[in-house]
Formats: sequence, structure tokens, C-alpha cells
Amino acid sequence: MIVPIRFEMMPDGSVVDHKGRITLFSLHRFISEIATGDHCFICGAKPGTAPFNDEHVLPDWILKRYKLHDKTITIPNNTGLRYGQMKIPCCVECNSTMGSNIEKPMSEMFSQGTEGLSSEFKKYGPWRLFMWMSLIFLKTHLKDKNLSFCRDKRKGDAKIAEFHSWEDLHHLHCIARAFYTGCNIAAEVAGSLLVLPAKVRPHFESFDYGDLSLAQTMLLRLDDVAIIAVFNDSQAALQIYSEELKRLDGPLSPLQLREIAARLASINIQLSERPRFFSEFDRISGEYKIVAYRPEVWQLENWQHQIHGAIMHHICQDLVVGVERDVILSGLKTGRYTFLLDKRGSFLRDHMELLPD
Repeated sequence: MIVPIRFEMMPDGSVVDHKGRITLFSLHRFISEIATGDHCFICGAKPGTAPFNDEHVLPDWILKRYKLHDKTITIPNNTGLRYGQMKIPCCVECNSTMGSNIEKPMSEMFSQGTEGLSSEFKKYGPWRLFMWMSLIFLKTHLKDKNLSFCRDKRKGDAKIAEFHSWEDLHHLHCIARAFYTGCNIAAEVAGSLLVLPAKVRPHFESFDYGDLSLAQTMLLRLDDVAIIAVFNDSQAALQIYSEELKRLDGPLSPLQLREIAARLASINIQLSERPRFFSEFDRISGEYKIVAYRPEVWQLENWQHQIHGAIMHHICQDLVVGVERDVILSGLKTGRYTFLLDKRGSFLRDHMELLPD
């Protein structure tokens, strides 16, 4: 009896399934066609071979809900770009599939607040939320291929994407496409994922988004729910930071949430030994699996406060206001300043609350 082979490796190292779909992009093909090219970032279709309608980096339902289309986000060259302009190449079929399989369920979940998240985790676990966060983070960086690092053309025409490490984002591309490839993802592959209660106040924006590129860490706050994800640490940062998290027993202010994102990012960057990720294919059963190999014990052998300080200053500086702003910003750079705890180590429940007249 001859058993059909369900996968085929192409000369460039990519893997194609029995339907001719690209199951795994080789690193070279990912960089040339997706990261710096104009192919659909999900299926790899080339413009002209399929209809395209492109994909918003931040889902359109978020842009509508928080009226963000005409608001600006600061991009890596320290200039502003309207959220509505942030799109990347995507074919109509993949865009529709993402909408029905990922975006619609996420929109419905967040419309129900914490109850929706609880129901999602009971039914599906963390995977669909982690995949959705991975999609947003990946799209954020893929958009940079069309953005000039210098707005002044006289200073060169280099794109922001040229400064990214695409090798580090290749794994994330595999995770973000899991809804398309149907791959089986081992539990150890998941990064640190935190869902936290956020304060809702009239003097706060209802939406916040933070992207720490080098640390592959992302913060997304939608009303009273905040999600922080580290994509490539195999849950190391969450395990190391878990004891301090237990002291945070109330809704968090925008600056407190950004500090937690900075702390997880700092841990991820300074891990003594990193996890390694691999794609495995069973040509007989047809199973495609992503696995992780990680050390038995996570360690931070040479913690550098200045690294954490630089991340804290970067992600928090635009929210720090008031007469003590310069003092606080200087404190952030030391890597020892905190918005989370007072001098006795108790959680600061009243952080960023308005004082009585």
C-alpha cells in the first residue's frame, strides 16, 4: 500500500501542502515576498494572481469603535501616521477568512468585556487571543516596508523595514498564520500573555497601544481590559515576574500597564538562555507542528537596570505630565523607578487619579 505524501519541500526550503498552499515560508522567501515584497502576507499570493483589498494593521472594528481612523500613531522615525493609513498587502480571500475566523470572534469577545474574555478562555484557552495579538504585532512591522525612515528625501530613501531583524519575526509569521495552515502549536510555544484589569476614567483615553519591537512585546488596552503579550519568550518573562504580579490587586492606570509591559520586555531581552522554535512535519499523517525547546530553569544572570530604564523611558515618557515630569523621567532612566508600588511595597491604587481641588 502506497501512502500519499502530504507535504513537499521546495528548492528554496519552503514547504507546500497537497493542495499547493504554502504551509511554511522559508526565511529567504518570507523576507523577499512578505517582509519586503508585496505578496499577501497570509497565503503568499502575488498581486495580479488574486484580487487584493489589503488589511488594516489595527482591525477596522477597533478603529471604528475608538474613532481612530484620523488619529495618528508615532512610527519608528518619530513622525506621525494616521491609523487609517496603516495597511499591508492581503488578498480578498485571506482577509475574509481572517475576518470570520479571528476578527469577528475577537470583536464580539471584547464587546462583552471581562465576561467575554472569561468565556473565550474557558472555550478556547489563550491560543486565539495570542494568535490575534501576534497578527497585530506582525502587521505593525510589515507596514514599515512602505515607510521612509527619513521623510526628507534628500537624506536618503531607506525604509524603516530595513532596520528590522526579519529573522526574529519569521517565527511570529508562522504563529500568526496558524488559522490558515491549521498547524498544531505546542503549549511551550506560547509566549507570556497577561490579561489585566484597566482603570476607566474620564481623563484617560479608552484605547492604548504600545509596541516594543526589539523585545517582541506588545500592549493593547481596550476600555477596562488590557492585554500584554511577549511573543518569543516561551512564557519565561511571566514566570520570572509572577511573584511581583501577585501584589497588583486592583485595576491599573495607563502608566502602570506600560510599566508592566516594560518589565516583561526587559526580562525577555535579558534572558540568559533563550528558547528555540522549530517547525516539524509528519509527511504521512499530514501534521504540521511548531515546537519549542527551552531550558529547565529561566535565569537572569546579569540584570542591567539601564536596559530596563531605557525601555521604561521610551514607553512611558509621553504619558508623564506635571511639574515633576523632568524628575520622573530622570528616575525612569535609572531603571529603579516604579509607578506600581509605594516605598512599603504596597500597590498604588490611586495612581493617576485626579486630586480634589
